[in-house]
Amino acid sequence: RVGRWMLKPATGIPLLALTLWVVYELVGVFLAGFIVDSTGEFMTNYYEPAIRYLLAVFMRPDSVAGTLLAGQYGVLTLTVTYLIGLLLPLVLGIFLVLAVLEDTGYLPRIATLVDRTLAGMGLNGQAIIPLILGFGCVTMAFISTRMLATDRERRIAIFLLALCVPCFAQLAVIIAIMAGQGAAYMTLYIVLIFCLLVFTGALLNSFLPGGVSPLLIELPPLRLPKIRNIMVKAGRRSYDFIREAFPIFAAGTLLLGILDVT
Repeated sequence: RVGRWMLKPATGIPLLALTLWVVYELVGVFLAGFIVDSTGEFMTNYYEPAIRYLLAVFMRPDSVAGTLLAGQYGVLTLTVTYLIGLLLPLVLGIFLVLAVLEDTGYLPRIATLVDRTLAGMGLNGQAIIPLILGFGCVTMAFISTRMLATDRERRIAIFLLALCVPCFAQLAVIIAIMAGQGAAYMTLYIVLIFCLLVFTGALLNSFLPGGVSPLLIELPPLRLPKIRNIMVKAGRRSYDFIREAFPIFAAGTLLLGILDVT
């Protein structure tokens, strides 16, 4: 019965709004506010001093190598603090949420519910999955656009992901700022992103030749999620994110360190 309610606009849209509100309270308020504050303080007060103490055995803290490794922009301090203390709790949280939505069978129902809305943007409802994944990792979302039926839809989805959807590295900063300002500012940001998404999609749909392919998607039965499935999906995706993000963060902090010492 609940599965049928999720497919009807009169009941499905309020259920989707309720789901998004729960996700915001969990990720935007609890994780970004309480958990990230705790992990950030731990990394700053315990991890970074421990790294500087260990490195002091082998090199002077004010040397070039000491500054690059454990200074204000140190590869072993700033990089690890941001990735593990700030980003990892948020990344793990959003991937846990996505895993729950997938394992319950709710994601395909969201695709069916928004099919008509996305048709005005040149996409069918299946494109909602890459768009949602884009808020976790845009690279993974780009890869998932292969599930779309035509090159036209893939191009529109990739353009919208690149222009309108902030990846989690960006979203973590946005959520951390907005959580302190209250739900009104977060709501305003969501409305602006949504308007940009709709306007850009409608513009691309008008100019690109071709039409929207019909939505053919399997609706699995709505069921309670399995804890093991959720943990495996969230853990694997979080590991992939950290593995991709670490070299980029390390290169960025190394560049900042070089600019600092020169």
